[in-house]
Amino acid sequence: MLLKEIDEKTILEKNIIIQQSKLKLEELHLTQNKLFSIIAHDLRNPFNNIIGLSELLKENGMSEVESVEYIDLINSTAKNTLNLLDNLLNWAKSQTGQLSFIPEKIILSRFITEILWLKESRAKTKNISLKYAPTSDIVLYTDRNILGTILRNLISNAIKFTNQGGCIDILTTTSDNEVEISICDNGVGMSEETIRKIFDPSTTMTSLGTNSEGGSGLGLALCREFVKGLDGHLWVESEVGQGSNFKFILPLASEVLPSPISLNKEI
Repeated sequence: MLLKEIDEKTILEKNIIIQQSKLKLEELHLTQNKLFSIIAHDLRNPFNNIIGLSELLKENGMSEVESVEYIDLINSTAKNTLNLLDNLLNWAKSQTGQLSFIPEKIILSRFITEILWLKESRAKTKNISLKYAPTSDIVLYTDRNILGTILRNLISNAIKFTNQGGCIDILTTTSDNEVEISICDNGVGMSEETIRKIFDPSTTMTSLGTNSEGGSGLGLALCREFVKGLDGHLWVESEVGQGSNFKFILPLASEVLPSPISLNKEI
């Protein structure tokens, strides 16, 4: 009887392991299918735009002003496509546990300024002003690449849904052992239903921007996962027609650098 119970327990444990492995394989399969479908849809379109615009540039009779306009469009499309590709790769890594957290010392004001410089040309195409006035040198010990991905996505998203001539404010405040970073725009805003959907990676919700800009629908869900992986919290305050304010909190620098960990464990 004892041997029979042990055998039954062993079989049950093995069945549980098999079921868990099966679920993981199914999730990986769904992730791969989703990734390929997004690549097929969202990367083909901007590349077709770049090809079409570059072919127009080759035609004779185009004025210098028109040429500059088309070059700016090609440049903007290429940058947006690169940002999309980064999102896809980071999202795929986060789903398969391949993305690691490697902390380093970061002066937040300098880091945000660098990100804004990268986004300046895109904002100019819509005559949107990016405002940031750091109040102090805030120091973080965090992963540079992951934090950069979060900021680039949130700022790009704000530009996407802000109208021509709009304004985006980036604010940083500290309290206790935390820093709060806010990306606030005066764009189209969102309903409560939309807010619920944009953070759900299973829905892959996409909306056109104020200049009909497209997207993969992964950016905000990716940001939430990454902020959580950095021991932080991300949320949004928004009303339709009143703009959106995306905020996230991260822990401030400590004296001792934490050991590199797998971000996937924190998600």
